[in-house]
Amino acid sequence: MSHSVFLSNTNSPSGKDRNDIMMMEWEYEMPLLLQPLLISGGFIENDILYYDAKPGIENLKRFYNFLDATKSLINNKSIFTASKNKLFKYLDGLEQPYFSMDARNVFNMDETPHNEQAAIWLADIAYNNAMITSAMDNNDISLLSYNKLKHVSMAFHSFAELLNYGDYNYGWKHIHEESGKEEIYYENGLWGLKSADGAILLPPQFDEFYEFSEQDIAVVMKAQKYGYVHRSGKVIVHPEWDEAYDFDYSYLAIVQRNGLLGLINVSGEVVVEPTYENINKVGYNGQYIAQKNGNWGILAEDATVIIDFKYEKIELLHENVFMLLKDGFYSLTEDGEQFDLIVRKAPPQGFAWAIKGKEVYLIDKYGISRANKDLVQQDAESNGYSFYYDKVVRDRLLAYAKTPDEETVIDVYTPVEELYNIGIDAYNRQDYQSAIYHYTLAAEKGYGYAMNNLAHIYYMIEGYVDDDKAFYWYGKGAAARNTNALNGLSLCYQNGIGTIPDIEKAINLLQQAAEDGLAAAHNNLGFLLYDTDPEQALYHYHQAEKLGEPDYGWLGYLYEENGNFEIALRYYQKDASEIGAFNQGIFHQQGLGIAKDIKAAIGYFKTAIEAGYDRGHIQLAQIYLFEEGFIDKDQAKAHIAAAEKAGLEIPDELIQGSL
Repeated sequence: MSHSVFLSNTNSPSGKDRNDIMMMEWEYEMPLLLQPLLISGGFIENDILYYDAKPGIENLKRFYNFLDATKSLINNKSIFTASKNKLFKYLDGLEQPYFSMDARNVFNMDETPHNEQAAIWLADIAYNNAMITSAMDNNDISLLSYNKLKHVSMAFHSFAELLNYGDYNYGWKHIHEESGKEEIYYENGLWGLKSADGAILLPPQFDEFYEFSEQDIAVVMKAQKYGYVHRSGKVIVHPEWDEAYDFDYSYLAIVQRNGLLGLINVSGEVVVEPTYENINKVGYNGQYIAQKNGNWGILAEDATVIIDFKYEKIELLHENVFMLLKDGFYSLTEDGEQFDLIVRKAPPQGFAWAIKGKEVYLIDKYGISRANKDLVQQDAESNGYSFYYDKVVRDRLLAYAKTPDEETVIDVYTPVEELYNIGIDAYNRQDYQSAIYHYTLAAEKGYGYAMNNLAHIYYMIEGYVDDDKAFYWYGKGAAARNTNALNGLSLCYQNGIGTIPDIEKAINLLQQAAEDGLAAAHNNLGFLLYDTDPEQALYHYHQAEKLGEPDYGWLGYLYEENGNFEIALRYYQKDASEIGAFNQGIFHQQGLGIAKDIKAAIGYFKTAIEAGYDRGHIQLAQIYLFEEGFIDKDQAKAHIAAAEKAGLEIPDELIQGSL
């Protein structure tokens, strides 16, 4: 039996039947790359979602062609092309008019009713497809911002990262390639299995034959006993278990005998004997909360015990954070700090309260910190939003919220945001030692902003520069998905700061930061891509311009290189730097995109020189030597001398002309 969700090609919205072609299966998140298939129609019948197949197939082809045409997005073009071609061929072979998505067996921790689950997924898919369509309509992949998408894997931080993930094979891996080759068939009241050419792999012998899992293994039932068979027709486990569950993207499956649960592997071997009263798979790392002899513990994916069976209760609070109850006290880790109570709260400001005596602490992804009293009061008075607090919990929360404020203490319980703000104040005072201290406290708790700012000090501030520490903290900040840290780490790879130079890694990091909307990352991408792909470089400079941080000099230069002098001049005119003035002088001197105007050129070159750009001396010497109506050898010699003093190489024509 399964907690999975299936997408099938079906003939009519009348429920699943054995003629459906099961296309893909997933557990926690819907495969984003194939969601464009679910673009047309969209309705719910008996808790199953249905979509029109033909327009969905055409929309997915448009999406993949859009990805193919987007430069610097795909890491391996040959694999992408092969996967795209196989995917298109597979979809063209589907003949039935509907796609059906069965969400009735989906695992959801909050026990959402099936009809509500289907409605949620219907809305989420429509939302994601609206973003995908907008990106295609505007030919702009940056509009597909990963952190704004609904119900997608938290294992990835950007669309580019998901797209290029090797195990997905650019979406082809999601497809059950073998689907339709074997046939689960019904004869004389029993189920069997045939090969694609009709050969009998398993004669009809089972009372029930469930769908094949990701591991190509299906649960079968005979005489109220359950077993497993492989897609090849091999019986892995003869029906002997009182209950059996699918492998569900794991190499372990839960089985039951005499009311007790155990785990078996894909070979049918018993990995954990059926000695547990309860086993529940939790989180995204294949862990199991299990109960034995009335006590609770946690098993790892390989079935080893990672938390001993000595707890009265274990609850998953958030991702890999568990609440442990033993002898009436609560903790987050074995032998960790003990609290009177740990209760779940509604996100986003943390996911649990920890109560000890009169004190209340917030538990969030950064650990344990002293709780903000206003937040505690608001939460308690609203009954914790979706979580109901009993009277004891509510009273203790409110009692803490009403205690008088005491003098601020900087310690292990200081919230990371407060530590970070103290660090900012110290940095602004140029008290870098204090800034480093407080940033480090926050960074060690996992606060990405502090990691980035700490790295910046080690990268830039004289007297504190440390290449290894800069690279380390930029790396930690990038792993924490801090956008500025991604940009900073790319600079380390560009310039060999704390690491060996690696331009490919630098570009990949910048693409992630650019996808998050960082204008500086777009400008840096423009700089790195200019030599190999000037068209893509121009695209990124324009994206930075849209985000409010234009590099007018580079925009002007790229248009100048393309021979579009009028647009180039407009950008140079917006460039307030000395180089912008110099470039405007060149355009007026040579009559590029504007009528030739030597007087105006002289003014721009003088402005550039006053701002410290000594190449203006070269251009002024050239004007005073060769431009009719402006010839003045004394001024030319003066500018040549100034250029020589600045260390510039003097062109031979100027030397000869000044003699």
